[in-house]
Amino acid sequence: MDTMTMTNWFFLRYWLYAAFPHCHGLWRYLLEELPCPQEHSKEQKGFPISRTVTIGDQSITILLYQHHVEYRIEERELYQPCLPYHVVENLDNDKYFLLLPIVDMAECGYCYLKVMPDLVRRLSETALPEEHIDDVAYRLSVGLAEADGAEDEPLWVIWQETKNNLYGAEWWQDAGELHLFQQNMDDSDELDDSVLPDDYILAPEGEDVYVWAKSMLAKWISSNSQIEK
Repeated sequence: MDTMTMTNWFFLRYWLYAAFPHCHGLWRYLLEELPCPQEHSKEQKGFPISRTVTIGDQSITILLYQHHVEYRIEERELYQPCLPYHVVENLDNDKYFLLLPIVDMAECGYCYLKVMPDLVRRLSETALPEEHIDDVAYRLSVGLAEADGAEDEPLWVIWQETKNNLYGAEWWQDAGELHLFQQNMDDSDELDDSVLPDDYILAPEGEDVYVWAKSMLAKWISSNSQIEK
C-alpha cells in the first residue's frame, strides 16, 4: 500500500512541514496547532526517498529528506519556481501537492486570493482535519504568493539539513546578497528567530550564484558552533 499520498495523515503532515519551509506563517501554524511527532519520518529509512512525477513527456524527480525536499529534471537541480500554475491545476491531488513548491505564482499575479479556492477544495480531499482546512489554505497560499520572487521577497531559497536542523540560503538579487540562516524548528509557544545564527554575504562577481550559494551554505553549516556533532 502506498503511504506517500495526501490521504495518509502522517505523510500529509510530513509534506506540509518538509515541502514548504519558506511559508513561515504555515510553519508557525503547524507547530502550534498540528505538531508533527515524526511518525512518517520514523517509519521511513534511508533518506532521501525518491518519487517521480511525470507531466507529458517530462519526468520530475522529487527527493524527500527528513526536513526538506529537492527537485531534479534528469540531473539538473530545480532551485526556483519554474512551473506555470496551469500546468498543475488540473492534476490529481497527489501530483498537484507534490509539484506545488516549484510553481511560479506569476501566472496568478502573486495574489493568494487566486490560489486559495483551489487549495481549500483540494485540502478538503486530503487527510487534513476539516477544522484546519481554511487556516492551512490561507497560510499556504499567502506563503506561496508572497515568497516567490515577488516584491521584496528573495528570488529563491535553497536548503540543506543535518540530523536535527534545517538551514537555508536565500538569494536577494537586487542587493546581490546571500542570506544564510537556520530554520526555526522549535515547537514551544515562543518562537524567537533572533537567537538562531544567520549571516549576509555579498556574491563575488563572475560566479555561478547558485553553485556558489550551495558551497557557501555547506561551509557555513560546518563552521557553525551550534551544529550537532
